[in-house]
Amino acid sequence: MITRVLQILLIGSLLAGVWFASHIINSEPRHADRSGASSPITHLPSYRLVNLAGKAHHTSQWSDKVVILNFWASWCPPCQTEMLALSELQDEWGDTGLQVLGIAIDKVDEAKTFSVSHPVSYPLFRGGMTEAKLSKRMGNRLLELPFTAAFGRDGQLIFAQAGAIPSASLRKHIEPLL
Repeated sequence: MITRVLQILLIGSLLAGVWFASHIINSEPRHADRSGASSPITHLPSYRLVNLAGKAHHTSQWSDKVVILNFWASWCPPCQTEMLALSELQDEWGDTGLQVLGIAIDKVDEAKTFSVSHPVSYPLFRGGMTEAKLSKRMGNRLLELPFTAAFGRDGQLIFAQAGAIPSASLRKHIEPLL
C-alpha cells in the first residue's frame, strides 16, 4: 500500500515538473512588450547584456560590426570546441569588423570558473531563461546548445544554427561580410 502511494506521488511529481518546465520555456518574459515580443528576430536586437563581472553593455555598441552571438554552457563539450574556433575568428578578423559575443546559458559561477580555465578573445555575458528565449526567437526552436546567430553590419540576421558549426562553415558565412 505504501509503495503504491509512493509510486503515485512520484508520477505526480514528474508530471508537475514537466508541466512547470514547459510553462517556463513557453511563457512570455516579464519585461517583454506585447507588440510582438515572440515574433522571429531578423535583425540584431536592441538588448542589454551583462558580462560575467556584472558590467552592463548594450548591443548598440556593436552596431557597425558583423556580430556573432554564441549561446553556450560550461557543461557542453561541443560549445567548448566551438568557442575555440570563435576565438580564433575574433583574433583574425576583429580588426576588420567582427565581434563575437558569448552568452552563457549557465550558472554565473560555473561560467566564470570555465572562462578562467578556457579563456577566449571575445566578451562573455551572463544568460538565463530570458536569453534562451531570445535564441529561440532567432531560430533555436529546441533550445539547443551551442546555438550561433550571425548578423551583418546592417544588423540583418545572416544565419543561425543550433549545434556546433565547423570552423570552415563559419568562415564561409562570415568572410564575405568583412
